[in-house]
Amino acid sequence: MFKKIKRIVNELRVNQRKTLAAQEKNRYAQEQVYASNKLSAILPKSHFIPETGWSMTPKALLHCLNIIQIQKASTIIEFGSGASTIYIAQILKNQGVDATFYSVESDLDWKAAIEKQLEVLGLDTYVSLVHCPIVRVSKELLYKEQQTWYDTKVLSNEIGAAIFDFVLVDGPFGGSTPYARYSAYPFLKDHSHTDTVWFLDDTGRPMEREIIQTWQAESNLNVSLYKRYGVMASASKFDASPYAFQ
Repeated sequence: MFKKIKRIVNELRVNQRKTLAAQEKNRYAQEQVYASNKLSAILPKSHFIPETGWSMTPKALLHCLNIIQIQKASTIIEFGSGASTIYIAQILKNQGVDATFYSVESDLDWKAAIEKQLEVLGLDTYVSLVHCPIVRVSKELLYKEQQTWYDTKVLSNEIGAAIFDFVLVDGPFGGSTPYARYSAYPFLKDHSHTDTVWFLDDTGRPMEREIIQTWQAESNLNVSLYKRYGVMASASKFDASPYAFQ
């Protein structure tokens, strides 16, 4: 009798876990659809933006735009051009503010493809696309087994003395070297201020999660982790995360 009760209890627990997992999966899908609808309303006309398994999720993109709008970010840099470049340029145009936006890309062909889309949408004057090759990283900027990062000579020449309100890190490609995205914080910490917001995509992966946790230890800023990305900012910053389904 006892064994039968124990088996029933175990089955109930398994079913409960399955139900909770299904609910979480459904909630995540709803949030992505909601974010997609919000994003589709940003562009002034029907325009297809390619998205792949490597792309930022709609919710992550919407979160970035929320930060820019709510925090009134006017000096922005992103590492890794893509859909985010187009949406950020569009929201800067929509706001009609005087802003500076750098998008750093290592692949010349992809940079050309993004430039073409920006031109079609009339957004090419709202972003400076920077081609920056991947080179061996200096000792001052590396972490553990990391070997490469963007060419800092090119970056320094482009950004000058800029102080950034928002930093979006979605490059280099995570498989290019261990801890490929670590160097963004140590390189830009002197180009930031106490209210700068740092956004790291792909923190669902172990190395990216370790990167943002290391940034937190080095900066004493707060970190909020989401399903596939993380945000680092001062405790006083308003929560700009998109609507969460219950």
